[in-house]
Order: sequence, then C-alpha cells, then structure tokens
Amino acid sequence: MVEGTPCEVVEIIQRTGMAGEAQQVKLRVLDGRDKGKIITRNVMGPVQLGDTLMLSETQREAKSLGGPR
Repeated sequence: MVEGTPCEVVEIIQRTGMAGEAQQVKLRVLDGRDKGKIITRNVMGPVQLGDTLMLSETQREAKSLGGPR
C-alpha cells in the first residue's frame, strides 16, 4: 500500500540544483486535510504537468529561489 497524499502538478516553475537535476513545481493537494491547497515543492526526476505525486506530508513548502527565470 502506498502511503501519502496525492498532489497534481499544476505548474513547473524552474530547474534547481547544482546540475539542474531537480525542478521546483506548484502542486494542488487532491486529498486529506489540505485538500485544494496549492503548495510549492522541489521534485527530483522527470515530472510534467498533470502528473500525480504522492507526498508524505503537505505542510512543508520549498522556499522561493528568486533570481531571474
């Protein structure tokens, strides 16, 4: 059984990390206590709009990277 909260990728903000291996994305929480909330997270690996990710917790958010896009 997969534990976690399903979240849908609604926007890919930018790539991050030393070699661009991670992406900062906006996610819509689909279930649980924070249902409907939009959060920003850093994600490793390939991801595209509409993908569903399972997050172990939805309270934490990634800090804005700032700088030019």
